[in-house]
Amino acid sequence: MQSTHIEPRSNPSPPSSSGAIDGRRVIDGRYELRRLLAAGGGAEVFAAEHRFTKRAVAVKLPFERARCERVYREIEALSRVSGGGVVELLDAGEADGRPFIVFELLEGRTLGGLLAARGKLAIQDALRVGLELSATLSRCHAAGVIHRDVKPSNVFTTLQPSRQVVLLDFGIAKLMSDADPELALTRETSLLGTPEYMAPESLLASRDADHRVDVYALGVVLYECLTGAVPFDGKHSDVLSKISMTAPLAVSEIRRETPPDFARVVMRCLNRLAADRFPTMEAVHSALRACGTLGADAVHLLAGVGSGASGREEPVTLADAPASIQNPASRRKHTRVPYTALARVRLDGGHVDGRIEEISEGGFQFVGERAIERSTYCTVRFALPASGRMVELPATSRWNRTVRGLNATGLQFEALSDAARDEIARYVALMSGAVR
Repeated sequence: MQSTHIEPRSNPSPPSSSGAIDGRRVIDGRYELRRLLAAGGGAEVFAAEHRFTKRAVAVKLPFERARCERVYREIEALSRVSGGGVVELLDAGEADGRPFIVFELLEGRTLGGLLAARGKLAIQDALRVGLELSATLSRCHAAGVIHRDVKPSNVFTTLQPSRQVVLLDFGIAKLMSDADPELALTRETSLLGTPEYMAPESLLASRDADHRVDVYALGVVLYECLTGAVPFDGKHSDVLSKISMTAPLAVSEIRRETPPDFARVVMRCLNRLAADRFPTMEAVHSALRACGTLGADAVHLLAGVGSGASGREEPVTLADAPASIQNPASRRKHTRVPYTALARVRLDGGHVDGRIEEISEGGFQFVGERAIERSTYCTVRFALPASGRMVELPATSRWNRTVRGLNATGLQFEALSDAARDEIARYVALMSGAVR
């Protein structure tokens, strides 16, 4: 890779000699960072724009040089499998001795955010997640890539009907060497991943861990989509102890309307012993296909929220949250669209950091590090969706839901400047299809 440099941030002013534009950071002289989308796992991900083509992209940068090896590994993994149900790799390079990756900028929201808001998915939508993810992971395994970190926050649900589920973050992927595949599969024994989604052999850092760790993780994701909970939760030692001593409660016992064939596929993926799971991800995909087709009852993953007694999904928005958590006299109805950005909610005596999942002229859905009580007055700081300009606005929390530590809150704006309202309105109109 050609070594270039990161142009530094500057105060809002005319362009500096370093090449910073309007106070924004520029990578490799081409990628202008607009807003921070995510931070964690040793890296930051920014929404950015190519200075010459004007294409919107996502740029990933490691926090420190010690994390660079994971980024190089992710570049190699994505070069093998990019496309289809995997986030598309557009470019990569080095800046100030650190690698960076450029991806397509997806429009939508994470499956984790979706579950935080809904609790669980409609059965047909859970089947869609399983079919698309198993097909993608089967292709990854065929290319010699084991993801090892399949979980809802690394699964993105998009606005594209033909490509609703996209797999992200290959930073801890294991690559199988063409020269010595067995060695490549077993070389690393350090503990990597999120405990709730890790197979027992991964939790034990076993050298026998192979592609079936992804089969187990997919089973956990589908279990959560159907039931609203993971089979076992807690820290590494807690999860390992629970897996060793008990079997997970069957899907059919928690959600009785789940088709028996679908429930059996999920539970087989979750077998404690790798030999008792499906032997390949292709076998998982075939078993899911045999469970049925996505018929007329299946809706787009981003179309509805919650699951009522009828089994149909009923939308829940800031305006349509349960009546018990809002003042009917002050109900607001606005079109909401997916939007991802980090945000900070300032409260009396502190703040809560998190991310936006959806936005409208009336407010946004916020997923934070802790719950925000209903009817709490606060201010919210975030980047506007088009310009990336930071604003701080007064708001009130209207509803909240906590699912497995993910705290979703509906925040209603109390005041908006004309400029901020116009920018949000244009973005909503564009994303909802009102403007083409």
